[in-house]
Amino acid sequence: MLRVYLPFIDVDGSFVRWSQYVDVEENSASLSWFEATRHLVAEHPGIDDLVSCMGQPDESTAQALRDVIGDLQMRRLRRVGYGEVPTAPSVRVHGEDYLEADLVPADIAAERRIPEFAWDADRRLAWGSRLYPDSLIIAAELSSFRRLRNDPRLDSSSIRVERDQLPPISGD
Repeated sequence: MLRVYLPFIDVDGSFVRWSQYVDVEENSASLSWFEATRHLVAEHPGIDDLVSCMGQPDESTAQALRDVIGDLQMRRLRRVGYGEVPTAPSVRVHGEDYLEADLVPADIAAERRIPEFAWDADRRLAWGSRLYPDSLIIAAELSSFRRLRNDPRLDSSSIRVERDQLPPISGD
């Protein structure tokens, strides 16, 4: 499993990757943006003004995810509300209602909220997040895991069960 860090947005509306300020390679997947950057405020005053993309990635992040999905037939759950109008019975997960549907390329687009859950029937790729996440937790077969982990368009960290306790999602 790995954690893919979604970019932040600066006051000009530009996307900023975590790795611009934090060495994600040197930190565990438990990394919290606010704890990691607290000591950088004096050196980088604008760091306090960065906000989570709230699950709406930039084009390079969206394209990297679409590339690893490739031609996999996937399903997705998207939380009911905020523009999702129920057209079928919803699915209840952790006390929230979600709409299940096929994952289509338009679901993974720049500045469009990523579905909170996605998976393929063969269990080769899946992710989960909360509403408005700062990152995705992804489980993938080894070849997809390596593609994601080594993709220069993504900031990511391997999750190690003996080490990592994932932080609450910022912006949630």
